[in-house]
Amino acid sequence: MSIKTLSKKMLAIVAAGAMTMGLAMPTSVFAAGGDTATKVTAAYISKTFNREVAKDETFSFTATQVAGNTAKVTIPDISFSGTGTGTTTRRVQVSFPEWPDAGKYEYTVKETGATPAITDEKHQKMIMSHAEYTMDVYVSNGDNGLEISNIIVNKTKDDKGTAATGKVDISNTDKNGFNFTNTYVQEAGTGIDPTNPDPDYTTYGSLDVSKIIKTDAADTADTNKEFEFTANFTFPTGTDGTTLGAKATIGDSTTSITGTSHTFNLKHGQNVKFTGLPVGTKISVTESATPNYKGSAEVVINNGTKEAVAETKYNEALTVSDKTLGQNKNTVDVTNTYNYVPATGIIMNTLPYVLMIALCGVALIAFVGFKRRRLQK
Repeated sequence: MSIKTLSKKMLAIVAAGAMTMGLAMPTSVFAAGGDTATKVTAAYISKTFNREVAKDETFSFTATQVAGNTAKVTIPDISFSGTGTGTTTRRVQVSFPEWPDAGKYEYTVKETGATPAITDEKHQKMIMSHAEYTMDVYVSNGDNGLEISNIIVNKTKDDKGTAATGKVDISNTDKNGFNFTNTYVQEAGTGIDPTNPDPDYTTYGSLDVSKIIKTDAADTADTNKEFEFTANFTFPTGTDGTTLGAKATIGDSTTSITGTSHTFNLKHGQNVKFTGLPVGTKISVTESATPNYKGSAEVVINNGTKEAVAETKYNEALTVSDKTLGQNKNTVDVTNTYNYVPATGIIMNTLPYVLMIALCGVALIAFVGFKRRRLQK
């Protein structure tokens, strides 16, 4: 028998043996499922809650059985107290039932609600998570009877409800990706109870920026002159300008804010009232540099103490920056002082005095020259 023929017969025997062993494998091996080198036998689910205002809230979830599965899984509620703000994440362990048989059990996991529910969304909103996950639980015969041999969770939709894919970490660590994220938003300036806004809200909205011109007795400013402003916004996590329908109103004109910056013009005596800006929004308001005008501002954020901001020179931009809008009144009152400054940089009010000093200087030089010539003679 040739070596080639012998090799073929040995390969055939090995293949047949492998097939026989595969058929003889117990169902518990197949029930392990997934990567048996990294088996997981417990699952934790996490909830991330974004809020700039303290709020009590409880979130609930369901694990729905798929394809005739009768083994019910329960997920505990996750609660947050009203004393915290910012971004907080908490985890709970998924509870599994007594298993009727070995095999694979499939579930679809979703968030189902928040308590108390937000029903009046004019000045507040709860952004619910639309994430979805598939959870496959593999059950096999163990030393103590039927037990979980592996759990695999895959993400199918993200928090916005958009299709997603990928296996997630379900451990009791900060790496946990079996997560649902919710955001509570309240409109700035509405007060403690957004369902019954403070009286100031009618006048000032979420943020009010006003403009006046102040002149010296000898100067006359153009009160119809428009000054350019830019307001920049950094919205809280999970929000943007569309969350509460942010708008800017000047007189009878209203503009929606969809980005993070808004440019507008104000004349003497005008103001812009912003509405729909969330509590926690960081703002920066800049008035562009204007020849012959020097800017200053009084700033009140969250009904706090007035803060003064001022430029020391004419024709310089005025900026009020890094202010965080609160639940109460938020205002920026800008005042521009007018004084005509010609291109030479000499203020007209002081020109007569400058001329007098210049004439004195010329006279002194002439006198010194005259004396020097007499001495030389």
